[in-house]
Amino acid sequence: MLVSILGDFHSSIFPIFFEFKDSIDTHIVVHDDAFSEQSKSNKVITSLKQFSYKNSLDINTQDYKIDEDSLASILKLIEHIKSTANSLEDIYINTTDGLSNIGVVLGAKLLDSGAKLLSYDMYENSYNLTSRDSIYTKQLNSKMSIKEHFLFKGLKVADLEDKEFAHKYEPYIRDLFENHYDEFVIMKRDVTSSTKSNQHQYPNALELIKRMNLNVKTQQKSITGGLFEFYTYLLVKDLGFDDIEIGIVIEDAFSNNTSVRNEFDLLLMKDNHLHMIECKFTKNIDMQALVYKYSSLINLIDDDGRIIILTDKAVYSHDLYDSTKLGLEHHRRALVNKILVRGSILKNKNGFIDDVKSYLNLH
Repeated sequence: MLVSILGDFHSSIFPIFFEFKDSIDTHIVVHDDAFSEQSKSNKVITSLKQFSYKNSLDINTQDYKIDEDSLASILKLIEHIKSTANSLEDIYINTTDGLSNIGVVLGAKLLDSGAKLLSYDMYENSYNLTSRDSIYTKQLNSKMSIKEHFLFKGLKVADLEDKEFAHKYEPYIRDLFENHYDEFVIMKRDVTSSTKSNQHQYPNALELIKRMNLNVKTQQKSITGGLFEFYTYLLVKDLGFDDIEIGIVIEDAFSNNTSVRNEFDLLLMKDNHLHMIECKFTKNIDMQALVYKYSSLINLIDDDGRIIILTDKAVYSHDLYDSTKLGLEHHRRALVNKILVRGSILKNKNGFIDDVKSYLNLH
């Protein structure tokens, strides 16, 4: 039996559940009875049930409301756990980011009976297993895919780009950005405005587009933005991420028939944490609006995810401690919100790869 206690960051319980999913018979999800917590916990429980159904897991998922400030309420929970478990030695309590006083009381009342406490360390992708006589740390073996991650968060993957396109046309995509960038910029302006007035200025770029079987009239978005996403993907695909998706669209439902869609350029999973790279292939961009937008979306991706935003600005990075440059305010605000803003990567490939490794915790 697994008992999970929901706290502020609900997705922190999922790595533990995913690790032990094949050996769980009953999963009791404990949350505070405050009205503000009900919709959040309902979403988590629904997601857990959907995951179990999709993967043919025979898990009895139970919703248990509790008054976290009441000892009597916590003691009642303990009686429910004891009466439901096949054996007290089979009880595992996931206290990761849970309501601390509940975890303390459960530990005090159940450890001596053979129950064990689990706690996930998101920085090391490991967990501590505490019994009456010992504590040991172990790395998680199971790693969620991006689609599984969104399923747990109650978000529907509505669409995504085909990574095989990037693999199939990798030489052409790299050639376009690394050797014919100036031509491509001119071509992008023509494609955006649906003209051919400057076509004589980008013969090599146009030839590469044709070799990729892209139509400049009907596939404007794929050419002006999508190709840069594919190029960025090619730079990071072999760095050691567990999963990567391109151009993924997710739906967040807030009623039975209404949802909000968000599209993300590159999503990258590493050690059960989801990160994002947003590719803005332009110099003309409202940095303040961009930073505010992704500051509000970052928790939709993951409670502890990070974002890198790429633009086509000439300056790749700035000294954020230079107080004399007022234009750096948005970069500083971004970094506080776990967002790293960078300029053109075309002449800074190595610096970009180093940023990805360090900022997205590849080790």
